[in-house]
Amino acid sequence: MIRTHNLRKIYRMGNVEVKALDGVGIDIGKGEFVGIMGPSGSGKSTLLHMLGLLDFPTEGEIEIDGIDLGTLNDYQQTMFRLYRLGYVFQDYALVPELTVMENVCLPAMLREDRTYEQNREATIDILKRIGLYDRRDHLQGELSGGQQQRVAIARAIVNKPDILFADEPCANLDTENSRMVLDLFHEINEEMQQTIVMVSHEDWHKEYFHRVIRLKDGVVVEDTTT
Repeated sequence: MIRTHNLRKIYRMGNVEVKALDGVGIDIGKGEFVGIMGPSGSGKSTLLHMLGLLDFPTEGEIEIDGIDLGTLNDYQQTMFRLYRLGYVFQDYALVPELTVMENVCLPAMLREDRTYEQNREATIDILKRIGLYDRRDHLQGELSGGQQQRVAIARAIVNKPDILFADEPCANLDTENSRMVLDLFHEINEEMQQTIVMVSHEDWHKEYFHRVIRLKDGVVVEDTTT
């Protein structure tokens, strides 16, 4: 489903070149729950952002379902992100003036192939699935951190993306809420066969992953089944 070849990313700071990724080649299959791990500065988030079309490589290729992402123009990239990819970040990124229902519905409203009623039904379905339907009319400030992250996850999967990317989604949560979020990822992965690629620095998160891809200094140093 996801394949990269010789992926490199170089950041230039004045006359200094910093290699964030240095020849990364990976394959991720449909329905896998993959953890990208490694020390700070190893290139984890850089790799995730490139796979999710949020950043672009200096060199190398990324394919998703046989589509070379480097061949897409700006409009095609936008549509690819909207229809096929979902994102969860550590800062939730909810709109505080909108209700839970409205926040989750936002990506669905951008699609041109659904009616308002279809978008509403999709939003209600996912809120029931994650156990927050009874909080649908609440604002962000009325939710706990764990609930806010669950809303962010619901928003990320309301369009039923092929791949869900999560960048340290538990970084701002305590252990109890982290387990709640990871249990939800596990449920989504099992019941919906949702492909999930997640960046993490917590070693105990490995118990949730099918595979761990470990980076160090921009290079894959380990790719193991858990």
